[in-house]
Amino acid sequence: MVSLIFLFQTGSPSVQPDFPAYLKPIKLYLENRQFEDYLNLFSPELRQQERENLIEHFETDGLDSVSIFFAGQSSEAGNQSRAFFQVVFQNDYSALIEVWQISYRLEASGLIITDKRVSRSSSRLYRLRFPGKGNFLVKDLSLTQKDLTINFSQAEVFLDNLPEINTALIIIGRGQVKFEPSDEIEKNQLRQRFKKPYFEAEISSLYVRGSTGFFQANLKYEIVARSQKPAERQAETDLAASIFARNYPRSFTVENSITGELLTFLPQSDETVIEIQAGRKGEFTYVYTPFAEEEIIFLDRRQNRLLNSYSPAGEEPGLKRMFVRFEEKYKIESYQLEASYVPANHLMSARAGLTLLSVIDELDGLQLRLNPELQIRQIIDDQNRQLYYTRDRLRKFLYVYLAEKSSKGQRVNLNIFYEGQIMPPPPQTDVLTSQGLGQYYSEPRVIRDSYLFTSSSDWYPAPATEKYFTFDLKLYVPDDYYALASGQLVAKQPLTGQPDWSGQAWPSSYVYIYQGRRPVKYLSFLAGHFKPERKITGQVGLEYLAAKDGPAKNGALLEEAGKILEFYQNLFGDFPYEQLSIVQRFWPAGGGVSPPGYVVLNEEPDSQGPGKLMVRADNPVDLSYWPGYYLAHEIAHQWWGHGLTYGTYRDNWLTEGLSQFSAILYLQQKYGQKAGEEMQKKISKWVSKKSGLGPVTLGLRLSHLDFTGYQAIVYDKAALALFMLKDLLGEELFYQSLKTFYQKNLFKPVRTSDFRLALERASGQDLRQFFHDWFDSEALPDVEIKKKISRDNDQTRLELSVRQLKKPVLFPLVIILKTDQDSLVRILRIENQEQVFELQIPGQLKVIEINPGHRVPGHFKLK
Repeated sequence: MVSLIFLFQTGSPSVQPDFPAYLKPIKLYLENRQFEDYLNLFSPELRQQERENLIEHFETDGLDSVSIFFAGQSSEAGNQSRAFFQVVFQNDYSALIEVWQISYRLEASGLIITDKRVSRSSSRLYRLRFPGKGNFLVKDLSLTQKDLTINFSQAEVFLDNLPEINTALIIIGRGQVKFEPSDEIEKNQLRQRFKKPYFEAEISSLYVRGSTGFFQANLKYEIVARSQKPAERQAETDLAASIFARNYPRSFTVENSITGELLTFLPQSDETVIEIQAGRKGEFTYVYTPFAEEEIIFLDRRQNRLLNSYSPAGEEPGLKRMFVRFEEKYKIESYQLEASYVPANHLMSARAGLTLLSVIDELDGLQLRLNPELQIRQIIDDQNRQLYYTRDRLRKFLYVYLAEKSSKGQRVNLNIFYEGQIMPPPPQTDVLTSQGLGQYYSEPRVIRDSYLFTSSSDWYPAPATEKYFTFDLKLYVPDDYYALASGQLVAKQPLTGQPDWSGQAWPSSYVYIYQGRRPVKYLSFLAGHFKPERKITGQVGLEYLAAKDGPAKNGALLEEAGKILEFYQNLFGDFPYEQLSIVQRFWPAGGGVSPPGYVVLNEEPDSQGPGKLMVRADNPVDLSYWPGYYLAHEIAHQWWGHGLTYGTYRDNWLTEGLSQFSAILYLQQKYGQKAGEEMQKKISKWVSKKSGLGPVTLGLRLSHLDFTGYQAIVYDKAALALFMLKDLLGEELFYQSLKTFYQKNLFKPVRTSDFRLALERASGQDLRQFFHDWFDSEALPDVEIKKKISRDNDQTRLELSVRQLKKPVLFPLVIILKTDQDSLVRILRIENQEQVFELQIPGQLKVIEINPGHRVPGHFKLK
């Protein structure tokens, strides 16, 4: 697991089960340090080992108190039983948390412990404080890390409170910082924000977390004066305390379920977090994690933006991957989830049952995602044992530790009970902004309550990275609401009583029961004032739902959806689910969203014809002048997004670009070739306008700088690149490759390299240059073409000299040649700085059309 943990706030400890009376001597003797009485509870052959354990904790480690909490028990053969405990050893500045399994029997003489195992022991955790060991004035201070330099001519340095360990420093003074990425793409990201390929600023303070070795190697200064009494420099001391209070929870810090307090662990190796206060420029965070796929992260805290994320130049990736992430240790196979939701007050109460399969020996924990607004009531396993957990509320991570280690191939069942107030955030993609939309509605706008919970809501304990699983889902919503979810609706049943796991006033007299036997990458549900209007049965069941009291329903949507399904299945392969539901809601933003198994369409304003104002003409992805666009785009996500999904944020185009490409293909066959060229022309203009923002493989990060730029590049540029690949490889080979790629990776996350290799295997071509030019680069072609025409009876000889004015880019150049006899299409492979092509054309050449529909974005000039 990557050890950087960022956190906002603390929570309350979980409710512990009652300590059985016959086990209380363990707690009494240990907590009161009656060690001989405690050791006498053990069978004679175990006492010496347990005595050594106590010596290690209390003498070697210097811990001076212990608290023990009962977590549950199980019975074994004969009169043997096993009890499970969560144990906290601590002193004033550190703590050690262990999970114990104690086997015991009860005899007339009392409790006899026959075995004790520590199934999990945390690394040493610490309580940081400032002011700590002292503070001192220094001069000529320099602090360095990969691609980062910081200097203070004079500063005051405050140390933490840990004896013989340096893990945190606060530096106050007037200094300078310069952060210059060694990656050219990342330099351009800073140029977009600061007009320079680096970040440079005057700074007033730093909060630094690192290892003792890091400080020794990377921090240099000369001491001017030793520590003074705090009262003599109260202003600086108070400032250091406030800097610490703001930054301490952000890194290397966990909230534990036993006491609810924040504890920190020590950075390892070169792990570094530096919080930078840069005056009017803002507050920035530099993170270096040698164990991560992208080692350097640079954040703008004030604007909550990720500015950079990359691996520094010259690194050898194979030398820094020597760890196993939580998500690689196990597979979540299925969920058994029950959830109630009350829209009036946004209260949710739920029980999440998880079945997971260990893929390693000695699995001792798992990592999940959960909304920080949801409070955990308890986590238990299938033997009713309460489990210890920690939370990272900032990054929404939940770490659960098992009562005993699981072997490879073993299945583990957990139940997580939680509740809280949660309102789903609006979808961030495939939608149009609401500003100015009202004037375009053809009839009065009707907005109804509608609450859509998708992966961005983190409304259930989900895998830390998107993995596929099956599920059983029960939903409870108020009686005037309809609950639609992924999977198939098995039943809507009346309730006979309130479930015993619920923790709030019950909202419903019915339960909606859904089953998903085809894997999904996340669970989703929609609660709203809807009702089913139409159904069509077939190989894929189709269903249409609409707002109860809205304007006239669009009954033709199902027929259109059926045509889209048939079109996509012919190109890509079978629809991944048994059923597709289409929901039409009235909403202040256009567009739509596509959870697994259903599509939500927002009511759209009317467009006004080609060449006129389209629906949100200033939106790079909106092609809704051609009716059916949003339906086609969102249905495409059932293949590209759910049938398979992207592996990292850099591969986001594999869902959005492929869906945009698919929608244009469908609309082109519906409205004709000319319409297809108009669509490509629109998105190509947006690509030319926004391409300098960054390459396609910056993915979701582009939205942090410019959301329309993100759409223009990740949706539109990727779609155009796919059309170019089709021209390079030929339609038949390209579509067959696409179908094979989809079927081979069904219900899997994939990366850009997987897609490229699939096309290379099918075509026998090396496509690395093409993918570099169109997915990893910001550059667009700048091309000058000179023509020379000569005629010979009924033939025309055409010579085209193609010159790229900038660095060469690989692309197919489509040329339409219109003669007195016919209209011909030729595709030229352009890859060098200068190329000459000779074409023999039957008939007299009348018109040459270069790059029709601007299908290759960039600048083209024909002379």
